[in-house]
Amino acid sequence: MAVAPSDKPRPAIYIFAVMPPLFWAGNFLVARLFHEEIPPFQMSFWRWLLALAIIVPFSLRALVASRPIIRQELGFLFLLGGIGIAAFNCFIYVALQHTSVVNAALINSLMPVVTFLLALIFIGDGLAPRQIVGVAVCVAGALFIVLRGQISNLGALVINVGDILVLAGLTFWALYTVLIRWRRTALPTSVFLTVTIAFGVIIHLPFVIWEVGQRGTFSANGANIAALVYLAIFPSLLAYIFWNRAVAALGPGKTGLFMYLMPIFSTVLAVLLLGETFRSYHLVGMLLIFMGIALVTRPAPPVLAMR
Repeated sequence: MAVAPSDKPRPAIYIFAVMPPLFWAGNFLVARLFHEEIPPFQMSFWRWLLALAIIVPFSLRALVASRPIIRQELGFLFLLGGIGIAAFNCFIYVALQHTSVVNAALINSLMPVVTFLLALIFIGDGLAPRQIVGVAVCVAGALFIVLRGQISNLGALVINVGDILVLAGLTFWALYTVLIRWRRTALPTSVFLTVTIAFGVIIHLPFVIWEVGQRGTFSANGANIAALVYLAIFPSLLAYIFWNRAVAALGPGKTGLFMYLMPIFSTVLAVLLLGETFRSYHLVGMLLIFMGIALVTRPAPPVLAMR
């Protein structure tokens, strides 16, 4: 017997929301590790050009069939390509030339708060008191990790141009998250992603040309190519597909909250790949973040009617 769509189990939706922060944590580490090898605009451009080359063969037939819808939504798709593909990534990659992954992860953990604020402005998607508490708990957990469990370390955090650029980048991503819910596209996911990536690649071009003139091109060695292939597949195609599906099912506010997992994933990746030590404050911060996410995403209790 067929299962009605409303009866399908929902845990997969939360997996869709969890995977993008994991892939984007890897994106931060790769961008920082290769920041001296690959200039930021070229890193973002080649990442998305490779992603476009991968997705086009799978979406070409649907792309041709969707031409009337693409023409109707052309301006909006161009805007999303500029915000979600070009601006967000370029700001982050330039930022990681100047700031650490830890600082970037801390500032990026503000994204759910920015997303909720923009969602309130654009679609009136407010928060219940329980959800406000959840956001506060998530912020506390993210701060606890970055401050290493000591409030006194707050004074050691130095705001620099890289930190400001991360803030700008996350604001663009929060806006992208809200816009794809505020005005839902009629395009299939593969076509939507193909078109927005194509626009994003085009918008990159003047910045790449300027950067090549200033810094030259990068070496196409095995390590650099492997880094770009990772960036093209995981934090690009897979992350965006999963993220868009999660936003459609959960809304931009709840989905944005899962970005608080990035400090956790960044810590785990640093331990596994960079040999850093896992400490007690990591565990406490992670538990706080998971508690906060549970508070925001848990369904509200049913209201009992008086009889």
